[in-house]
Amino acid sequence: MRRAMFQGMRYLHSSPIKVHGYLTSRNCVIDARWVLKITDYGLPSFFEAQSIPPPNKTARDLLWTAPELLRNQTLQKRGTQTGDVYSFGIIMQEVVVRGEPFCMLSLSPEDIIEKVK
Repeated sequence: MRRAMFQGMRYLHSSPIKVHGYLTSRNCVIDARWVLKITDYGLPSFFEAQSIPPPNKTARDLLWTAPELLRNQTLQKRGTQTGDVYSFGIIMQEVVVRGEPFCMLSLSPEDIIEKVK
């Protein structure tokens, strides 16, 4: 799974899309042949091209978001390749601990986001 996700991100980052922007474990699905697929890529550029405001995210949705993006709303809307790498790390943490991001902490998603910022 790690390898397939790494290859998918490498492909995406070298494609014209360049960045996922909203990478979470919910965007990683397994098809009928047990192959990992990354979904919902390119949404930031789609929203920007169509002049559509990106959807509001809850604190739980932001748990995969890199600290520098949490501090900068403009970057957060577009996403960055380094932000995708951070999200990849959070997903790998989910796999290792077999739980949600930061599940080992006794904090609410809102408190976690404030501390990560």
